[in-house]
Amino acid sequence: MQSSVPPARTSSSPRIGSYPIQAKRKRKTLSCYECRRRKLKCDREEPSCGRCRKAAQPELCSYLYDVSSLSATRQPSNPPGLLPPSSSAPQQPDPSSHGISSRNHLAYSSLPRVASQFLDISGKEYTPSTVQAVQNQGTWQLLGHVSLAANGAEARPAINADVADVAAGSQESIPKETVIFRGENFRTQYYGGSNATSCIAHFPELRSFMKDTIHSQTALPRVQRELKSLQVKWKGIRADDAWFLTHDELLQLLPDRETLDRHVNLYFDTVETTYRILHYQSFQKQYELLWQDPNQVNSAVVIILLLVMASVEVLFSHEQPKYIGDSSVSRERAIFWIEVSEKWLARQSYKHMHLAIWQIRCLIVFAKQINVVKKKRIWTESGTLLREAMSAGFHRDPSVLGEKVSFFDQEMRRRLWATIIEMELQISIDRGMPSASAGVPSDTTTVLNVHDEELEKNSRPTSRSLREHTPTSYLHISRSSFSLRVSLNSMINDMSSPFVHETVLDYEDMITKELQRLPSGGGSHRQAHGNGRRTMVRILLDIQLRQFLVMLHAPFARQTQTSSRYSLSRITCLTAAAEIVQLYSDLTQTGNFILLLQRNDYFRAALVICQSAYTNLITKNNLFINSNSAVLIQYLEDVIGMLEQRITQHGTGYTYYWYISAASAFLQSVLLPSESTKEKEEAINRVTKQYYRVLESQEDIGKAKDMIMPVHSTSMTSAKKFDTS
Repeated sequence: MQSSVPPARTSSSPRIGSYPIQAKRKRKTLSCYECRRRKLKCDREEPSCGRCRKAAQPELCSYLYDVSSLSATRQPSNPPGLLPPSSSAPQQPDPSSHGISSRNHLAYSSLPRVASQFLDISGKEYTPSTVQAVQNQGTWQLLGHVSLAANGAEARPAINADVADVAAGSQESIPKETVIFRGENFRTQYYGGSNATSCIAHFPELRSFMKDTIHSQTALPRVQRELKSLQVKWKGIRADDAWFLTHDELLQLLPDRETLDRHVNLYFDTVETTYRILHYQSFQKQYELLWQDPNQVNSAVVIILLLVMASVEVLFSHEQPKYIGDSSVSRERAIFWIEVSEKWLARQSYKHMHLAIWQIRCLIVFAKQINVVKKKRIWTESGTLLREAMSAGFHRDPSVLGEKVSFFDQEMRRRLWATIIEMELQISIDRGMPSASAGVPSDTTTVLNVHDEELEKNSRPTSRSLREHTPTSYLHISRSSFSLRVSLNSMINDMSSPFVHETVLDYEDMITKELQRLPSGGGSHRQAHGNGRRTMVRILLDIQLRQFLVMLHAPFARQTQTSSRYSLSRITCLTAAAEIVQLYSDLTQTGNFILLLQRNDYFRAALVICQSAYTNLITKNNLFINSNSAVLIQYLEDVIGMLEQRITQHGTGYTYYWYISAASAFLQSVLLPSESTKEKEEAINRVTKQYYRVLESQEDIGKAKDMIMPVHSTSMTSAKKFDTS
């Protein structure tokens, strides 16, 4: 059942298309925020307009950048890259410096229509008078060296942040969430508000701490360069290798049966517990036929097997993992399988589509996501997959076609559609973009909560109770909250309207109700090892809802004004973030790393825990939180352990590790200022240690090539290879 959601938020500014086009209306969109909200005419005086002064609230008067009005009127006066203002983390500027308070912020601004200042990591404020000034701002990256711009300034990726806080505790909205917009000319990248790294933009104290720490380190750049040189050398070697596209050459890429069995079993125990791409019985028939007579199976079956292995290759634990540059051998092997599969898929005709082709498309996106392959493109690729599915009518219920589609194919279409929209939504959240499924009219019914053996060619099973776990339980239950999550993601990544606290509370109630509807951990189990599957499903259903509690309340939680509203948001943020970290910790301790490698919720949760704890320490308005600082630091240490495991599996991911390592050290230095220098050294030494750990476990490049790309290996189509006796 689709959950009801409140109407999508709309900007309080008037829409150009809703009124007759008159010259005098152009000034309407340039009113201060309070006049726009109340739909009153504004004289646009500075530092506060006449109406706000008469209302005895000049501190609430602010001029906001309106994206819709700018695009409609095409005003050329604003420089490229200018972003809407947002609330910032608490600051205590030096009166003698360029720092300004939120009350005097508008008087300082020289731009009458845009209340915006850009905050560099060092705390220096920039007036966005040139494109280059915008480009040279932002979060501090992990890189041990910085490139210099033409004028000698440090060129760093830009996270644009407004320095104006909410002017008064009684104000009910937060203007905008900061986004990441970096690059130059047409080589730019954009990450929206739901992207986990965007939290750094609101935490200038942490950024300053990170900058001071990394500037004092000399060993880190050296080890970074060593790993980078090895990675470049490896890419040069593997780029010269041929691709195996014939059926016999594809078979050569398959390992022995024992190894392949382990991959297949792990895949169905993890991936197919959440997303449903393959039907187990149908897959098993083709799998057995492969070992009996490999020439009788279609090449698509071999490609599916390669992608199954690519989806779980990095999930295996190794006593002594090996690496090639800053990537594990397991990850490089998975990347090679993905590239081979993409080459094969590109040669297939769109005129002869069948189930295996759609399964391969879904597996490619998932395998790329879990192996962090082309992460900057994964959002566009997942959106392309969704649109291809729509063009094939997956968003329509297949029962409309009647007898032209068998019941088995109808249910497989529903499973694939549910998998596609769930993958695309989470990838959109991670990137900070609206989901392509937002506003898509779909009448496809919910997948049946049944076991695969019940779904045969001529059977018509009925859906089981929610309390009974099946491999499709996740998709079946998750569908009820899908529209709510799409709406939340759209709101968080909407730059055209502020966060309204009352709306946030309404959404919080809806999220809480959905969490309460989730099935408990009890119930009947078909077999003992099914408990692990049930646990992972329960954790994922919980996390994908709870992550929005953190994102919704974070803008209010970081405010330093005395307000019960902000205090409650801070407690909500901390509670939700701590619960997310605990859920990940519980799952990781069982040896299941799939969610750890696939999602970034725990990274965002750790940043929010650090900032919320810091805000409480400097405001001293919540003794309960302040007295539990040691517990909060332990949560950060737990996340550091998870990120270390992620580096072990992937061989990469040092930036996230550095952020949380610095966050933990920063919070401890606030508690004990005398230990600040020691904590800085500990934070950077942790990161350096991870680099050296990977550098010391390097695989010989020539040997790695033979393992990953068996060009001259014995043909796997021999009778001995596929002998099942």
